Amino acid sequence: MQIIDVEQRSDAWFEARAGVITGTRVKEVKPLSHKGKTGTQPMGLWKLVADYVSYGTEETRPMGRGTKLEPENAQMVVDKIGLKNANLACGIWKSDDGMLGYSPDGSEKASEPEWAIECKSLDTAEHLYLVFNDLWAKGEVPDEFEPLFPARPGIYRGIDSVAEEHRYQVRQAFVVNPKLQVLYYSLYDPRIVVSELAHYIIAVKREEIEDEIKEQKDMVERQAKLAKAIAMLIAAKATNQL
Repeated sequence: MQIIDVEQRSDAWFEARAGVITGTRVKEVKPLSHKGKTGTQPMGLWKLVADYVSYGTEETRPMGRGTKLEPENAQMVVDKIGLKNANLACGIWKSDDGMLGYSPDGSEKASEPEWAIECKSLDTAEHLYLVFNDLWAKGEVPDEFEPLFPARPGIYRGIDSVAEEHRYQVRQAFVVNPKLQVLYYSLYDPRIVVSELAHYIIAVKREEIEDEIKEQKDMVERQAKLAKAIAMLIAAKATNQL
């Protein structure tokens, strides 16, 4: 047994723990009893993997780091794919009735853009999982790693590789802009030392999710109208009380 004489919670202490299953990590890495969104392995396993292929500690919350890295992330998409006529200061898109909206991180510079960019900078473990889950869905990961992922889809669709909590956001871009044909869901974590994994793009195409776009459009329009009706009711009652 080794005894590493360092002060707890110091930089040296964190470095010594990297890539190690410590007492507090045992529960995090325990295999799941049934397949979930990360297969039969927990996200804690991916956190352990992250220690091996990245540097630095998780000091900045993902949302704050994502905002800081958005311009660099979006520019990398433009350069990597060779997109033309790019606009990286897009503002907000709104539906014709003004009730629905979406804020792209980049898009074609046009009155009705046909492509857009959604940038995400997540914690390293989730970033790695999403990248490898997409590679698995494309058949680019050996079958021996099957327990790490959900069942491989019969037909590949980019939306299925987007993080579940981001899928409504991604579909909203297509709801608000009926001319949008593809959205590039761009994952970026500069702490990862393997450049091919640090920046990764998943293309979500309208033609693959037409039914889901319509379903979400119907739902959000109903909810927007309901909210407006309730607001008008409140306003009417407030006026009657004056």
